[in-house]
Amino acid sequence: EILRCLVGSEMCIRDRCGIIDFQLQSYGVITVEERTRGPRRDTRTRKPMTPQERRNLLYKRWRKAEQQKVDAKELRDPTTCDMVVFDLELAGYAEDDIIEIAAIKVDFLGRQTAVFRELIRPRTKISKRVTEMTGITRDMVKDKPQLPEVLKRFFAFVEGSAVMGHDIGYNDIMAINLACRRYGMKAFRPPFLDTSRLILRHLSREAVGGKTGLAALLAHFNIPIHRHHEALADCEATLLLYEAVAKEIRKQKSHP
Repeated sequence: EILRCLVGSEMCIRDRCGIIDFQLQSYGVITVEERTRGPRRDTRTRKPMTPQERRNLLYKRWRKAEQQKVDAKELRDPTTCDMVVFDLELAGYAEDDIIEIAAIKVDFLGRQTAVFRELIRPRTKISKRVTEMTGITRDMVKDKPQLPEVLKRFFAFVEGSAVMGHDIGYNDIMAINLACRRYGMKAFRPPFLDTSRLILRHLSREAVGGKTGLAALLAHFNIPIHRHHEALADCEATLLLYEAVAKEIRKQKSHP
């Protein structure tokens, strides 16, 4: 017996197995079909699972499968091609609540050819910590477009190019894909270079001073930091970092 059905709101469905409670917007990553056909018992303990446990399990399964699809497009070595360097800033309360997207398009010679930067009205609110780090306030975004509109323009800006960023393989690209799943948009899976992964794969953590955060790496390679945690400035810094890392990798390969 269906007790209530209102799209976009909390719903309860009563069936022979009991009450399944779910929210369509809880994660934005689980469809109704996935929730109703998901496992009802913990495979290890065989105990019945609560609705929240089922949601968590289905989310983890989706995330793992999506991460594998994203990782399959990774460029594992420095390359020379047209590329888009991008960075995100988040509101601070949800992984897919993006408040800024910035990107720089560069040609195969490393010359900047176009710039993209847009602020976004979040669906929650901006945390005080994020405002302190980025300088982005609630007043700055209250009249800005919502995320789906900005994502469409960002995807048009990328337009089939490879993308690059620092630690984007697990963070930025997946944050975008969480948002895409929430809003029913096609997943974002471009070929990508991740400067963090390049360093760990080719140079090792010890070779760069033991830390792989963007600020620590910029300091290690003596790259000046002007405005850390500002998306466009981080794009510029990441581009300089990539050039330094690629040079170091080529040096090691020529003198093993």
